[in-house]
Amino acid sequence: MIAKRNLLFILLLTFAIFYSNAQQVIFGTNNFIEYQVGTLPLVISVPHGGNLDPSSIPNRICNNPVYTTDEFTIETALEIKNKLFELTGCYPHLIISHLKRSKLDPNRNLADGACGNSEAETAWNEFHGFITNGRNTANQQNNYKTFFVDLHGHGNPIQRIELGYLLYDSELALSDSTLNTQQYLNYSSIKNLVLNNVNNYTHAELLRGPYSFGTFLANNNFPSVPSQNIPFPGTTSNYFSGGYITANHTCYNIGAPINGLQMELNYNNIRNTPANRTVFALAFTQSIVSYFSTHFNVSLIGCSTLSTINDVLEKKIIIYPNPLVRGDIIHFKLPENIEYEYQILNTLGQIVDAGQLKHNQSIDSSKLFPGVFLIRLSNKNNNDLNIHKIIVQ
Repeated sequence: MIAKRNLLFILLLTFAIFYSNAQQVIFGTNNFIEYQVGTLPLVISVPHGGNLDPSSIPNRICNNPVYTTDEFTIETALEIKNKLFELTGCYPHLIISHLKRSKLDPNRNLADGACGNSEAETAWNEFHGFITNGRNTANQQNNYKTFFVDLHGHGNPIQRIELGYLLYDSELALSDSTLNTQQYLNYSSIKNLVLNNVNNYTHAELLRGPYSFGTFLANNNFPSVPSQNIPFPGTTSNYFSGGYITANHTCYNIGAPINGLQMELNYNNIRNTPANRTVFALAFTQSIVSYFSTHFNVSLIGCSTLSTINDVLEKKIIIYPNPLVRGDIIHFKLPENIEYEYQILNTLGQIVDAGQLKHNQSIDSSKLFPGVFLIRLSNKNNNDLNIHKIIVQ
């Protein structure tokens, strides 16, 4: 019996460790387009960071094409994904075009983005199809409390993040009362959020108020426009207000019920080095977590990727808080008159703490560094085995 129980635990633990880190990845034809399937209510697309240059697809020459690559936007998106997983335990939906922009521009309509080449048209359709799949999945799983970011890089001289809500630079300079009218709300990529946010913030407040996404980024040391400190970009800054992707994959399009924006990242201090990308990715993660909490009343922290295991095992034990900050006391609500042995394991399966627990006892988390851990609770007298995941920040 003991051998069988140990085998069961090893199998469950192996699955748990794999499952907590594994992510389904789907590639399109010829691996030109990549879809990393997520479970967070967040969809991110990266259309202009690719470097694949297949000779079978001629360079686009239709309708004055732009060839400039948004350097290191793929690397930045991947770092954002990693930081989101470290903090929440789950991944965003991530869609990437690996083709050079000279071969494909997913941020244009099909005719201008693929210029009639069949391979490019297939890639264009797959890119947009993956975004649609991601947003539909996120909406269904999260009751439409979801967000979309189309990630780009800009070369404008002012080193600040540009957030495009499909409003032109001249429109962002209008008064709050004008931006709050139905006319400008109908132009916006966050109009659904304006109509349904927990604090009833207005359109102008969500664009550039103290709880706008730009202000959250600015508070994390990344100046952004629009925001409370920079409410509008000015009409001579070549500001990017959003393009085809944002117009077709946010609630500006009645067929895409998800709020979102186009994010243009400056090069210096964000995209240019791995260290800067890491710092920005953490700031983005903290900002989006605050954004969801403030406007959707949704906590992204503590996302459980082990629900399939917890559904199988008996849920009669409660562990809180979860997630927790290193040094917090971990409290356990256990059945009375039953003593459990506990083991805390890291994602390598190594035991970092162990001991015994009784009803309403607690343990110190100071031995745990930030990351994801499994707590194994076992009772030899009644063959009870429970496995829970905790996140330490």
